[in-house]
Amino acid sequence: MFIGVAVIAAVGMLFSAKDTYLKLLNSVALVLLTLSGGWTIRKTLSQGSYAYGTGIFYWDALSALLLGVIIMIAVYVILFSFRYMEEEVSEKKFPRTRLKWYYFWIWIFMATMLLVVSTPNLGIIWVGIEGTTLATTLLVGFYRNKQAIEAAWKYVILCVVGISFALLGTMLLFASVAPLLGQSLGALDWRMLPNVASQLDLTLFRLGTLFAIVGYGAKVGFAPMHAWLPDAHSQAPSPISALLSAVLLNCALYAILRWYSLARLTALGPDFVGTILMSFGFLSLALMTGFILLQKDIKRLLAYSSVEHMGILAIGFGLGTKEAVWGASLHLLLHGLTKANLFVIVGRLVQKTGTRQMARIRGIFKVLPYTGIIMVLGLLSITGTPPFGTFRSEVSILSGLFKTGHPLLGFFSILFLTVIFAGFLYHFLQMLYGKPSSRHQPGESVSTLALAIPLLVVLFLGLFIPQSLNQALNQVVKVILGGV
Repeated sequence: MFIGVAVIAAVGMLFSAKDTYLKLLNSVALVLLTLSGGWTIRKTLSQGSYAYGTGIFYWDALSALLLGVIIMIAVYVILFSFRYMEEEVSEKKFPRTRLKWYYFWIWIFMATMLLVVSTPNLGIIWVGIEGTTLATTLLVGFYRNKQAIEAAWKYVILCVVGISFALLGTMLLFASVAPLLGQSLGALDWRMLPNVASQLDLTLFRLGTLFAIVGYGAKVGFAPMHAWLPDAHSQAPSPISALLSAVLLNCALYAILRWYSLARLTALGPDFVGTILMSFGFLSLALMTGFILLQKDIKRLLAYSSVEHMGILAIGFGLGTKEAVWGASLHLLLHGLTKANLFVIVGRLVQKTGTRQMARIRGIFKVLPYTGIIMVLGLLSITGTPPFGTFRSEVSILSGLFKTGHPLLGFFSILFLTVIFAGFLYHFLQMLYGKPSSRHQPGESVSTLALAIPLLVVLFLGLFIPQSLNQALNQVVKVILGGV
């Protein structure tokens, strides 16, 4: 099973003394992860749900969507890490002996995320989310310089405070459910909870839901709880930044969606959680507009963009219409692919130029033409420009604002996205053109274009949605809006 693959791979890293063994073990683990995860996704989507063993592991369409995103991004990022981390070692940013610990913590991180999307128990989901915090803290501070350690401390403090709120929410839910289902682990099983949703103590459940959304929302990076995110993303190794943005934030959002799905079945109805999500989403979108316009650090720019896109997802899921939820589910996938690619290509750019300051990066097309091409594609994708798939998903979400009687929110959302597009365009054009610095290292292999594969997938999905993907997304919509 893929969780076992991740754990065994992590332990194996510690016994791999040579780089060749590290690469071989990582490659074998990625193949096994892809095969076992792909089989589980196929089984789940063909049956509607799939339980393993006694049912302690369970997947539905929403689980399968997140599982697919985790596996795709993991394969892409770990393969990129081989060359990237070798360059970091050669530049003496950390000793070669610590390379095995880098891969060890990546695979522990993977195991915790896989656990989150593989359990039907809200309590175990909390354990998995907390596990991601512990694993990624050491990855954020991997370089062990002053800035990295400060970012790691900020990350762990803010996320632990947030996750403590989520724990309190989970305890309040248990107090509400225990009289109905008994004081056992099954009282937090979201397969059983819809059966007693109408009988829950609304006061306890309302308070628990609020704590859970705020707590997990801090891990998602909703404004104003996003302070850890730009520091963590900018100081971590670029492959880790890709995993944080493209996968970790989605896992925390997944936990919120499980609460959202349950709340829709109670007397609270869809509006309670929906309104909270839309509020966080719109606030995140609005505040990030200013940060993106004024940003000077390219990795922090991408980090603030992640907060913006989490806001877009919150608006889509919060609206609660089939079209908006379908668009948000697609956007979750597309944003993950796009942001992973951008962090990867920016990581290469920072290695070549020796700086994250956009004002000091000029003439990319002259010295790194293939990197420039990928950055243009990434710019168009991350800003939701047609014909990329992000345009399709954002239109599905934003049109829902007008169809559900929120024209003012729709107008301002489009305005903010337009300004963000202008900001990204300004920043990227400044870097792509102009006179390159003498510090920049010219020359790159045409193989760099292989890094654009995720963006080509996003472009394809903007032109054509395969029937199998459409059916899978419709199953996700049914899970979110209709419970189990």
